[in-house]
Amino acid sequence: MMKKTVFVLLILAVSAFAGLTLRDVGRIDMGPMGAVASEGQVVYAGMGGALNIYNIYHKDFPQLISTIDDRSSNVKAIAVEDDILWVLWEREGLHAFDITDRYSPRLISELTPEADERIQRFTAMDIDGDIAFVAGADFVASVDIFDPDRPEIINFATLNGAPLRIDYHENKLYLAAGNLGLAALFLPQPNEFFLMGVQEGIYTTVKAYGTSVVYGRLDEPRPGEQKLFREQLFSMPFRSPMVVDVRDDHLFAGGLENFAVYRIPERAGEDPKMIWDLPFLPTVDLALHDDVIYLANSHKGLSVFDIRNPYSPREIGSFATHDFPRRATIHNGLLYVAAGVSGALVFDVGNPAFPRLLDTLASDLYELVWDVAVEGEFVYVLGARDDISENVFVAQFREDGRFMAEYPIARVSALDPIGEMAFDGKRMAVSLGTGGIAVCDYLDGRISPRYHITDRSLQFSDLAFVGENLIASDFHGGYHIFALDRGIPPTIGHIKTSEEGGNGIAVRGDYLLSADGPAGLAVINISDPTRPFLADRYITTWGSDVTLHGDYAFLADGQGALKVFDISKLPDIRLVAELADGGYWTGAAIEDNFLFGIDRFAGIHIIEILQAELAKAPAEKPAEVAVIDAFPNPFNARATITIDLPERADVDLSIYDISGRKVTTIIRDDLPRGRYNLTWRADDEPSGTYFAVLRTGGTELRKKLLLVK
Repeated sequence: MMKKTVFVLLILAVSAFAGLTLRDVGRIDMGPMGAVASEGQVVYAGMGGALNIYNIYHKDFPQLISTIDDRSSNVKAIAVEDDILWVLWEREGLHAFDITDRYSPRLISELTPEADERIQRFTAMDIDGDIAFVAGADFVASVDIFDPDRPEIINFATLNGAPLRIDYHENKLYLAAGNLGLAALFLPQPNEFFLMGVQEGIYTTVKAYGTSVVYGRLDEPRPGEQKLFREQLFSMPFRSPMVVDVRDDHLFAGGLENFAVYRIPERAGEDPKMIWDLPFLPTVDLALHDDVIYLANSHKGLSVFDIRNPYSPREIGSFATHDFPRRATIHNGLLYVAAGVSGALVFDVGNPAFPRLLDTLASDLYELVWDVAVEGEFVYVLGARDDISENVFVAQFREDGRFMAEYPIARVSALDPIGEMAFDGKRMAVSLGTGGIAVCDYLDGRISPRYHITDRSLQFSDLAFVGENLIASDFHGGYHIFALDRGIPPTIGHIKTSEEGGNGIAVRGDYLLSADGPAGLAVINISDPTRPFLADRYITTWGSDVTLHGDYAFLADGQGALKVFDISKLPDIRLVAELADGGYWTGAAIEDNFLFGIDRFAGIHIIEILQAELAKAPAEKPAEVAVIDAFPNPFNARATITIDLPERADVDLSIYDISGRKVTTIIRDDLPRGRYNLTWRADDEPSGTYFAVLRTGGTELRKKLLLVK
């Protein structure tokens, strides 16, 4: 029998904040709108991971009042019951807010994945009275919400997939579960589930009313296919259905391609008849409110229609948004943001507190935009569309937005979600994920492909030119150095510093600074490009990208938000400031004393950097708190973490997994001085990397644990 071994690596990470202050100035609202609900004169909308709150006193002009934007996953569903707002986040779970003040929700409870070890993520929700039904990856559960301060799971059923939509109606729970089919559960009591059956097909949405069930289906019924629900079930002749709701004798349906209104037939078994159709309006959720319907239009924002005449709904208002941000750069007070299907957005940030959208580049050229860069007098946009020969292109624009030229770059078999550009004055390179790296000549603004570096075992991410060499990061944790003066570029150096790092990189002198995923910020000595070696590192939540500005490195740290390091004495690095955890930061652009941080779930954060002159004396690690050890070593069932407190302190000791998800809180209490042996049972946790994070006052200490069973 193979011996189970646990490897433990101790890393102390202590933050000092003298001399540098980060002040939140504002935010550019971005991210696809995916959920919406309305109550009174308020609309609640999920935009990526942010919960936006709109005043709709004027129905045709939704006014953004406030935002909750500190979560790190997408909003999946929203419901309002009396004075309680229920919001389902994919990772954080079901949260209840007191909305006695409709515009200022107050969090009163959370039902997180920690409530049940079988829960990994949430996908759908429906509420009926005092019971909330939630579903997610491989499960469906009923939750008693009679006391919203203490929601409690009262029934749990294991599934073989993740339902996209669920709907409760007259003691039956219907689940549209994608290619797993359409299922129905009978619930004589909320704490009892009995499977009625599953109908084959690819189902994306479902709504029950009266004696009928209406569903959205992507595939065509097969000849002889058994219909589980017989005449009580009918489908919509609809494209890419996502959501459906019913009022009186009309059915309102939205999909990835359009929004439509149907008239419900009087006789059961007949399909509804489309009476109005609006193409090119992707609709993923909707909310009916009086004589108005609010549509969550994915990357296009929020649309408002007057539906008093359902045969001819009239658009009376909108609130625009965009796809979530991928990359950004800033030049002469203009912020350029690569925003996926929305193209490259250009914002005037001359007054950072009030950014203003000026232009959109390449949205009519490409199905997806990955990156945007300014080089010389031109703006370059990297995007993709399916063409005869190539499917990856770079479009060239003048700074006034005038289109100049388009350059075909490569054809890749799959449009990997990685794509970044790098320039060095005479060359240009594009990373294509598993599709390799395209190396191009760059002369007088023109781009000419020259070489293509291919290695299917690698997933290239960021690029940096250093003299006659090109450095490329690899999502599997490696960094590769290619020589560009030897024909087809050979690899002359390589280093692997983590298993899942290899994100954004930047070069300062003889050092490569890397956002190294679970390994945080890595400093690699590249003075000899054939023999790079790790010189220093600082463990953080999840290093995603690094930006250099003066003597500082700004690390976009995933769920750890932003961390700032003094790099004036490389290879030594010193943490000097950080923002509170929240959102999911993937990059940053800096000009003057303003930072524009890319949040995968909340858009662009605008941060003012104050008091940039720092005392250069090296910070000492405080002696007030020490993580002594975790033992036994090895262990496969439980670990004991010992801490010393020389004086009374508020203590929070929690365990996080490698993605930044909190696994458990071991203790959160006010403790007197002394030594404490605290136990973490890891019986049901999978092998992998974990962090024991100890917070006391303004100090944070981390212990990295690698568990191998």
